[in-house]
Amino acid sequence: MRRALVALAAVGLLAAGCGGTEGTPTAAKRTKSDAPTTSRAPFEGEELTDGEVVVVEKLDGIRLESLDDGALRNYGVAVEVLDFGTADVVDGGATEYGAGEDATLLAFRLRVTPYLRELGDKVTATVSVDGRQRSLPDFEYTLTDPGEDQTVQYLVAVPNDRREVELELKYAGLAQTFDLLAGERTGDQPDVLYRSPDAPSVYVENLTPAKLSVADDDNEPGSYVLNVTRAELTYFTTELGDVPSGQDKAWLVITYEPGGDGSLHLSPDASACVLPFASFTLTDGAGETYPVIDKHSSMKQHDSEKVLVFEVPAELSDATLKLTSTGFNCTLGGIEYAYTASGSAEVKMTLPND
Repeated sequence: MRRALVALAAVGLLAAGCGGTEGTPTAAKRTKSDAPTTSRAPFEGEELTDGEVVVVEKLDGIRLESLDDGALRNYGVAVEVLDFGTADVVDGGATEYGAGEDATLLAFRLRVTPYLRELGDKVTATVSVDGRQRSLPDFEYTLTDPGEDQTVQYLVAVPNDRREVELELKYAGLAQTFDLLAGERTGDQPDVLYRSPDAPSVYVENLTPAKLSVADDDNEPGSYVLNVTRAELTYFTTELGDVPSGQDKAWLVITYEPGGDGSLHLSPDASACVLPFASFTLTDGAGETYPVIDKHSSMKQHDSEKVLVFEVPAELSDATLKLTSTGFNCTLGGIEYAYTASGSAEVKMTLPND
């Protein structure tokens, strides 16, 4: 009797399993085709091909890692890599971006500060994935306003087995690179470019003027005044963008406004005078003396600013500009006036170390 009841119960269970739609659903039996998968969810945004780079409005859906030192410098511009990270899909604002199979998106944010004008057609920025370079879109628009920084953010698609992803900032023959996988600057790094925490150069302004005693051809006394308005330690010359002879060297560019008093006040004034470059020397704190580099300097009649350029060590801190002359000519109305000079004029300066 017991066996009959068990058999009837079994039949009842089979009937319930094969009946209509009513009753409690049961879990389906898992087959090989139902095994867990690592494939990505359906994506309806824009898929970037390997190496393709885009500029985006924002970086949503990605965790970014900040950096201790993301500085990258070049001619007249300071770039800082603020942070970087990877994700399969990123909301860039107007568009959602994704990478193809066996690839991911690498995101990075830059703060760009230009210090000179007309850099857009001189300084370039690229990202390289395993040696293939692509320009950073719209980077040139961050170089339009000297002294004003802008933040710009990018996505680049990189294969999962990538070996190298580098950001490059280049001017003429000088390239500065940053490893976007390791988060560090790479390659040769001229000392003076990274001496300041903010800019590609260091400088001092409005130094204490110095006077050189002079006399005109009537022996009326006067003074030629050195008003140094700016002394800048830089890796590039102002006009030509030339670099010094070594990465441990720099150019010291001294700009001064010539002034005068006494017989060299108005008729003529000091801007009308041309002094030989050999009259100027620069001495560092250790007593080493450096001559003016004529090619990069400027001493023209009637120019309100004169420029003296010296090649010096990149670690230069204390220095003295010295003017020594026995005489020079000044021009007024096409007529040259000779001035004799005696003694010397010295302007001391201390350049910041950070």
